[in-house]
Amino acid sequence: MQRIDNLLKSEQLLLTTPSKIFSSLIGDMQRARKTIDMEFYIFEDDNVGRSVARLLVRKAHQGVRVRLLVDGYGSRNMGREMKRMLVNNGVEVVIFSSLSHSRNHRKMVIVDGCVAHVGGVNIADRYVAGNGLGVWYDVELRFTGKDVETLAKLFQFDYLMTKGDNYGVDVARGKRLSLHWSEAEEGIDMLFERVVDGAHNELIITTPYLFPTRRTISLLRDVVKRGVRVTIIAPERCDVWALDRLMRAMYGEIMDVGVELRLLRGAFVHAKMAIVDGHKVVLGSANLDARSFHINRELMLSTSDRGVCREARRFVAMLLDASTPPHDDERTTKVPRFVVGLLRSYL
Repeated sequence: MQRIDNLLKSEQLLLTTPSKIFSSLIGDMQRARKTIDMEFYIFEDDNVGRSVARLLVRKAHQGVRVRLLVDGYGSRNMGREMKRMLVNNGVEVVIFSSLSHSRNHRKMVIVDGCVAHVGGVNIADRYVAGNGLGVWYDVELRFTGKDVETLAKLFQFDYLMTKGDNYGVDVARGKRLSLHWSEAEEGIDMLFERVVDGAHNELIITTPYLFPTRRTISLLRDVVKRGVRVTIIAPERCDVWALDRLMRAMYGEIMDVGVELRLLRGAFVHAKMAIVDGHKVVLGSANLDARSFHINRELMLSTSDRGVCREARRFVAMLLDASTPPHDDERTTKVPRFVVGLLRSYL
């Protein structure tokens, strides 16, 4: 495994395979000397979850301050026994309310305040080994530098807010990397609008949960009319049964505005990412739906780093090779239109 000194030479690194994502993440945590701050929507009591939990305990015993923030609903399978084991061994665990309609959907890890990971991956077996849907494809950005300080402030905001304390976080914009979160002045919905408006030639979007609002459809229609080629890559099957039916009900409307819809076959794309004109990448935790735009706590990053853009284009090319447009039977659904209209603003 590469030494952290060598990795620091590259300020931004896009990881696109489960082995690279978890190898880099685990390696950085193993090298922690002072702090590990983790925030995840899903942290499960399975092989991957137990492996990470043991590492957190080991680092806590070494004197590293370890803080773990998880969403109560998303991490409902974490189990009381694992939580008790972590707390009893010095890990500070905070649970975002499982009763809240808003969910903490962010995923981030910050090590020693100088190395950060942000993406769509959670702590569960399926993100490493896949499941009945096939291999899970996701992306994660590992970065260093001043931007880590802003992310650390966001984690502190989430951590103290979840504990009931008040804390403010300043928005920071870098030349090479910008952070965007739901509570900022420019929310996730406004970020998406800016991304779409900024496309001149091509816009490629990957999303596991494709349930766009009317406003999103309108934006995509307008950008297609301007001559921009818009491609959306989604999985052929969704891991949420009800949402799978609702997504199919949207295919016709999406394609009717000129969007090229491609469904990944034999695997599950979990990456939430957009590539704008080949030279700007936006990635993070937000799906293409109303819940991510207006309800959940989300985190997205945008960058024009050449290495990141190059790796993102390679990743998308691989997905496109394994994707095809929806078949005729995939564009039909028994879900009533009024049900789709009612739920698209809430799911």
